[in-house]
Amino acid sequence: MPKDGMSVVHFSSFAPVTEMILQSLPAVKDKEDQKAPAIKNFDQLRQRLNSHAGFLILDLEFFQDQQKHRNGVAQIAGKIFETQNSFNYYLYAQNMSAERQLAFLRQYGLRLSEVNGYEVRQIFNRIFHFIAVERPDYIVSWDNGTDFESLNYEANRLKIRKEDRPWRTIQSLDLEKLVAKEVWKSKSGISLEKMCRLLHLPRVKYHQAQNDVMAIEQILKFYFKIVLKPSPM
Repeated sequence: MPKDGMSVVHFSSFAPVTEMILQSLPAVKDKEDQKAPAIKNFDQLRQRLNSHAGFLILDLEFFQDQQKHRNGVAQIAGKIFETQNSFNYYLYAQNMSAERQLAFLRQYGLRLSEVNGYEVRQIFNRIFHFIAVERPDYIVSWDNGTDFESLNYEANRLKIRKEDRPWRTIQSLDLEKLVAKEVWKSKSGISLEKMCRLLHLPRVKYHQAQNDVMAIEQILKFYFKIVLKPSPM
């Protein structure tokens, strides 16, 4: 059991990443014109939240790759809005610092020969399969620029075709940008933590992907979900 109380995810076998991705992704998401309609304002978001549309809330956390001077994916979590269907993975990377690699092995009680199950290749397989099963209409993030940049970097490295990347084939919604436009009438957003404080939402330990996903879901529920009440007699 890891020190943070979360269960270790063990893997038994793996198919080649390209074959598994192509088998997992639904063909109907291959074309740009088959995306769900873009959400441009609060009214459209309320309508879609109160429809049968599926929303996958996604968040990533990173480590700093000192050699390549860029972010590497350290954690990725997702949850289907208002369901218990979710995932949460911590990742191991060869370009982590030696100290971080050792801390990862100690935290999860792993041998070096076992880390392949925690690398981005295998984690992508599982997330892509999750998405293929759940078939969300939207991917919701809070400031998705860095997240999508890192996902595309890893997909390029793994030679995953652009049309097989869910964050490209599924309509995305940057909730931070939408709130900035609709509430602050500005292009500049605010941090997820500050937004939750302003709305007096329950505190979580921010900058952990699974907690940030919960925070984004709280904002959606607080701000946009319409509860239909019976009309007065």
